[in-house]
Amino acid sequence: MYYDFHVHEDFQLAYESMRLGFNGIALIQHSDKFNPNYLENIKGIKDDFLLLSGVEIYAKNPEDLRKKVQKFRAKADVLIVNGGNIKINRAACEDPRVDILANPYKNRRDSGINHIIAKKAAENKVALEIGLNQIIKTRSSVRAKILSNFRQIIKLKHKFKFPLITTSNAHSIYDLRTPEDIITLLSCLGMDSQEAKNSLSKYPLDIIERSKIRENIVVKGVRIVE
Repeated sequence: MYYDFHVHEDFQLAYESMRLGFNGIALIQHSDKFNPNYLENIKGIKDDFLLLSGVEIYAKNPEDLRKKVQKFRAKADVLIVNGGNIKINRAACEDPRVDILANPYKNRRDSGINHIIAKKAAENKVALEIGLNQIIKTRSSVRAKILSNFRQIIKLKHKFKFPLITTSNAHSIYDLRTPEDIITLLSCLGMDSQEAKNSLSKYPLDIIERSKIRENIVVKGVRIVE
């Protein structure tokens, strides 16, 4: 069972993902353009294909991030924070309401993840993202730098055991790949076969399960059992 939890808001991408062998996706909207009824117009998707709604938050600072997480958490199945700023990266990983931190290395010379942030991500089960479009759409030295960042994040994952999720971050059908192709690529970045499969299967499923019980959580570590 393979899932892609960062696909941009194009209905055609849902059909193409299903054709390529995925069992579900999250269609992600920009936080400034969120439409809660977006998924209602999709027709022809199989009943056993999981289709989720997501929001990608772009925040100016940690306080702005907290406000937007509060605003969108109950409205989205998958909540992504677009990182880059080290303070945003840390604030996202300190907040258990966040599902995924994307692009922590954006506009940086490093991966944007240090030992402190990695530890917080593990404690709060915030998944760090390997976005394949960063490889597909870059060339030369830029691609080499992205690959180096991915390898650094994977090394930190091995040490701190935070969730690591792989996505297409697709804007068009040409950004999509089969799960088998993705697993093969991840092996070149230092992940074994099971780790690669977990990034497309186990960790997305963990996000789904947390979403189901989130309303019953009173405080961190305590939830109402019906």
